Amino acid sequence: MTSEASHLKILAEIFASAPDSLRVGIGDDAAVVEATNRATALSTDMAVEGTHFNREWSSLYEIGGKSTAANLADIFAMGGKPEYLMVAAAIPSEFTSAQLRSLAEGIRDEAAKVGAIVVGGDLARSSILTIAISVFGQVAQPILRSGAKVGDLVAISGFPGESSRGLELLQSGVHDERTKAHRYPSVDYSKIINLDIALAHSLTDVSDGLIAELESLAQASGVGIDIDSSKISTDIHTLHGGEDHVFVGTFKSLPVGWIEIGRVNASSGVRLDGKSITHQGFTHF
Repeated sequence: MTSEASHLKILAEIFASAPDSLRVGIGDDAAVVEATNRATALSTDMAVEGTHFNREWSSLYEIGGKSTAANLADIFAMGGKPEYLMVAAAIPSEFTSAQLRSLAEGIRDEAAKVGAIVVGGDLARSSILTIAISVFGQVAQPILRSGAKVGDLVAISGFPGESSRGLELLQSGVHDERTKAHRYPSVDYSKIINLDIALAHSLTDVSDGLIAELESLAQASGVGIDIDSSKISTDIHTLHGGEDHVFVGTFKSLPVGWIEIGRVNASSGVRLDGKSITHQGFTHF
């Protein structure tokens, strides 16, 4: 059994990056970062083995990266920029140093894609692998789910559904490249990093399925949303599959590189070509 001290030494090595804004990093009782004059967006998410990932078909590197992407997307969906991550992991007692390193490197590398770093966390022993990540980021003007306005364009940063298709293949026993989008979705962060925030009235990421996220925008904003089937596939994976971490929002005009799929109206709920449609995908409970 690898000791906790050995595990912590590995993590301190992997997460050693220290920008000027980080005054105290891993190794003390808490991390210390310089305050800014901007508001801070905070989000946390938990991934549990057997519920959110399966080690029989996903590598630890993929699990670390995928868990991190889910958290980064939440900060971007608020119009913020992720900066710091705190990672708590409950790991099985038989976990080796090599396994911990692979998991940690997956987390580090995904965070590095957007310039974010891990500054602390915690380790505990568990019968199953559990990862809880908290992300902190700066946000000048938060973009809320409740900001959609009648007449807005509804647009997505990319087409969802590939993660859901990959999961279906994995569950049927297929383990080829077509499943990669589920094991470790490739998030196009450039679409959200380069977004003209001034165009956005509401925004969220598609983690629980496109229709589910549109339902949340419509309900929070007190509006209706109509999706045009000529602009997006209507198969179950595209409309109801989750974990792609593309972004969807409502805008006063179409952002560069985004795809228009519908309009906001004065009714309620979500409609596909005028007919009511409700979420049919994943729920947490």
